[in-house]
Amino acid sequence: MKQIIFGAVLFGAALGLAGAANAANDNQYDFLYGSTDALVLGPTGIATPSANYISNGIDLYLGPLGYGGTVASTLPLTMPNSWDFFQSVPQGQSILVDAVLADYAAGEMDCDSSGVCSDPLTIFTYSQSSLIASYAQQQLAEAGVPSDALRFVMLGANPDAVPTSLYPTEVFNIQGDIYTNPIVQSWIDLLFGGTSWLDVLYGLGLHNAYFGLTADQIDSATSVVDGMTTFNEIPTLDFGDLWQALFNAYFAV
Repeated sequence: MKQIIFGAVLFGAALGLAGAANAANDNQYDFLYGSTDALVLGPTGIATPSANYISNGIDLYLGPLGYGGTVASTLPLTMPNSWDFFQSVPQGQSILVDAVLADYAAGEMDCDSSGVCSDPLTIFTYSQSSLIASYAQQQLAEAGVPSDALRFVMLGANPDAVPTSLYPTEVFNIQGDIYTNPIVQSWIDLLFGGTSWLDVLYGLGLHNAYFGLTADQIDSATSVVDGMTTFNEIPTLDFGDLWQALFNAYFAV
């Protein structure tokens, strides 16, 4: 009887080890697997993301993607993020590129000579900073930062501006967010091409709702893969859900 029990224990232990190994292997398919450090960039009007902003960003977006960092290793990057986009965006791009190149030169991403990196840096952006990060990707690639060194997670990003062949990128957009319309669809078209002011205001509201979404709303996104970039389109919110999301977002950032 002892031999049978002992054998059963060994068999159970073997299954447990195999299950743990399989779970570990499954984790390797998480988008942010291995990443324990991140730079967090805010939207227009938020130059330096707060600790609350960072914590909620981890809970809603980075954590579910497999991010292994903590609030202490997830750092805000101060940007101009002003309404003067023609100055603010280039200045922000320079700040982001300099910060990433400094981390890369210091070996923070643990990259080997072949460009394989065991601790890629996550860059988490929203709105204006998503545009900045999109522009920065080309500059970082030209500077020799390997694609495995970085992971981008963008909220409210214009698909036309996001590169699809430079760095692994996850984009989260709410359907109807006015700032995620294709660049060729101008605001003149929106205002005079059959779209009402109410629709414009609704689209602006959706753009401010990302930090007020529930996990289920984010999980309901439809994903489309284009090269190294995955576009996750979250279904638009009805009036009640939008107001609830805006209320939640007010306290989350």
